[in-house]
Amino acid sequence: MKLSHITARYGELPILEDFSLELPDSGVICFFAPSGTGKTTLLNLLCGLLQPDSGSISGLEGKRFAFVFQEDRLIPSLSARDNVGLVLDWEHQELAARYLADLNLSGWENALPQELSGGMQRRVAIARAFAYGEQCGQDTVYLLDEPLKGLDEQTAIHTLRLIRRWVAGRLAFFITHDREQARQIADWIITFAGQPMRVSGMEQNRPSIH
Repeated sequence: MKLSHITARYGELPILEDFSLELPDSGVICFFAPSGTGKTTLLNLLCGLLQPDSGSISGLEGKRFAFVFQEDRLIPSLSARDNVGLVLDWEHQELAARYLADLNLSGWENALPQELSGGMQRRVAIARAFAYGEQCGQDTVYLLDEPLKGLDEQTAIHTLRLIRRWVAGRLAFFITHDREQARQIADWIITFAGQPMRVSGMEQNRPSIH
């Protein structure tokens, strides 16, 4: 897939300026950069939530996108299972319980978000994205914006292993500020600097988690 001469601004602030980048069509691609560089803007451009001021993106036509946002975005009045099930068709509702169980949330399916810890809420958001991705099939692209934020080390490692398994054979973009997380999961690590955002390094990586 390719981004060609992308320009994107917030008001007068240039986030991307004549930005071009060619990316693999599968694997886990980690975006690594300081806060405020423009990584989330780039994810929003890739999935069409944000349109560039100029330039084009090719290679994602016909794809469906499963997004773990920086914010959990759970509906307070719905249980953990219903928050996941909200994005699923009736025939795929069983995926909600399965993904919650994989993320060690069995027994909490009926809990409301305010009854869950911050890390548990984060895992519900992760379950929602990956259940939706499985429903959509092999054409799913995963956009993971600091998905492990708020998780303790042991839970983060377990979740990294699950993510690596769930995205096998597909394309996933993974944003993190943690270099070790990037080393553990990514096939490619792209380091950005800015602003406007530019690529300061791109390396192929052998992930340590399988």
